[in-house]
Amino acid sequence: MNTTALQQLVPEAPPALVQLLNGFEGDALQPIRSEIFGPERFAQHGHSLGLTHDAARRPAREATFFPRLRSNIRMLRSAHAYIGAQAATGYDISPAAEWLLDNFHLIEAQLKAVHEGLPRSYFRSLPVLLDEPLAGLPRVYGVAWAFVAHTDSAFDEELLVHFLRAYQNTRELSLAETWALPTTLRVVLVENLRRLAERLAAHKAARELANLCCDRIESTTAQQLQQLQQLLSARGVAPVFLAQLAQRLQDRIGSPGARASASVLAWLQAALPDPAAVLAQQGADQTADNLSVSNAVTSLRALGDGDWPDIVARTSALMQLMLAWPLFAAEDTGTRDRTLHGIEKLARRSGHSEHAVAQALLSLMAHPGGAADHAVAIPLPGAGAAADADTAAALRQTAGYWLRGPGRPTLARQLGLHEPAARAWAWAAPRLALPVYLLSLLLATLALVAGLAD
Repeated sequence: MNTTALQQLVPEAPPALVQLLNGFEGDALQPIRSEIFGPERFAQHGHSLGLTHDAARRPAREATFFPRLRSNIRMLRSAHAYIGAQAATGYDISPAAEWLLDNFHLIEAQLKAVHEGLPRSYFRSLPVLLDEPLAGLPRVYGVAWAFVAHTDSAFDEELLVHFLRAYQNTRELSLAETWALPTTLRVVLVENLRRLAERLAAHKAARELANLCCDRIESTTAQQLQQLQQLLSARGVAPVFLAQLAQRLQDRIGSPGARASASVLAWLQAALPDPAAVLAQQGADQTADNLSVSNAVTSLRALGDGDWPDIVARTSALMQLMLAWPLFAAEDTGTRDRTLHGIEKLARRSGHSEHAVAQALLSLMAHPGGAADHAVAIPLPGAGAAADADTAAALRQTAGYWLRGPGRPTLARQLGLHEPAARAWAWAAPRLALPVYLLSLLLATLALVAGLAD
């Protein structure tokens, strides 16, 4: 909207109202809200959504992932200020507006949570969707969007797990994508709150503008109202303006005071032939918005309390596969993370999925003898030949041996990569010396205790 034109038509309009109705902001988008799904329907949707989510790596030169996050925060602040000012002057506000006013500190805190949740460079590495409507955004953003839309912004941990498992029946998410999900859900929820807050504030501003016009209706022409209608159409709030205008003028019938001209009444009847239907739809939308705002605010709190390591362990295809290996399941978090990062790096280098790399790794760990021709002898200080053999066999059953140690060239070859054994051993030997030495001492001690027991 041309703000100068609006101010010329209604000079007494406050600047905050004019800014909210500025057409340069574009049409106020609809909330992220669709049919509510239960577990069975979510499973069907996850399966079909995975089939449609073609993705590719993002070109390095492209912008980062956070879609209009700063714009969202700016609009949320503007809407919060306007609604707060309205409430302070005695205007009635909806339950959704009350939720926004009471919880705005939480919403603002999400900006910091998003920026600190994962670095932007992390999101650059995520595969992006190729097809509209979310082309160019990370695939996990599309997953989060679908979950928010079909839960009406309510966070249900079990339903999320159910949805992610169904999705990965047809489209595997990388471990990085799974870990990006809590931050991505925050971004989508903030996007939805921006849409809801913008709609609330813009609708309220449109009603206030209609009230201002009614206050001087005797000097307002049909042509001026038509110009306002056209300007408000750019923000998608013309029906709200017309409905409020009709309601106010109806209330004036039979009351003393200024009356609308016949030309204004005729114009309004033509512009809004069924005001009752429009008002009924606005009432239904407001009821739905009340629920969406309360759900979104509650979910922002719940995301921080979620057991995300457990959610990742239950939904990541890579984690599910690796946790089936007893040695990996028994390892501490730091050792597991090194293994998982090693798998991720090999997947990126080889072009194979993380699941495929993990399968190749587990195959070597389970049958180390099959790769004996590629094994590098490990000298153990102070140990005999039998201890050497036992220790070497034990090491070949660990992920580190194949990902970072002398077995890496073998694993690399299975994935179509070439890494000289000498270089891998030169890198691994200093790192394996202490663990190997301690393991040899443990085996020697166990042998001694067994001999004494005999």
